[in-house]
Amino acid sequence: MKIETHPVRMLYGIETRVSGECDDQISALWERFHSEGLIDDMPERVDDFLIAAYLEYEGDRSGARTYFLGCEVFDACCPEEGFAIREIPAGTYAVFQSRGDQPGSLAETWQQIRSGNLRRNFLADFEIHDPADPSSVAIYIGLTDQCVTAHD
Repeated sequence: MKIETHPVRMLYGIETRVSGECDDQISALWERFHSEGLIDDMPERVDDFLIAAYLEYEGDRSGARTYFLGCEVFDACCPEEGFAIREIPAGTYAVFQSRGDQPGSLAETWQQIRSGNLRRNFLADFEIHDPADPSSVAIYIGLTDQCVTAHD
């Protein structure tokens, strides 16, 4: 695990509201994203990476939250119907790397994160998926200010 500070990221994509164990809902969103070729509809992409983000938490990970799937964009002001614009806030993130057969390796890494003792802020957590290397996913976990101070 590494600790990194990141600026705001503007995202354009699709989303759904989830709660509890939500693997089926997340799988359905990924299936829709790929089957409809939605990546081709992303305006002004920063790069080819896909970003999956957990946003708008109600409390902690056990509460409802928004699951977003899309790309980082340079600028977007008016999403087309069926799309959304979201921001990942600037902040300090713990970074984990998931390597291996996906999505199994990703699920195992998330389980390790959840069983750890990170001081999460539950503002935003996100994954960066590189289509050129589908066996590797970077996971960013938003940390509280108290956690940052403790690591300085």
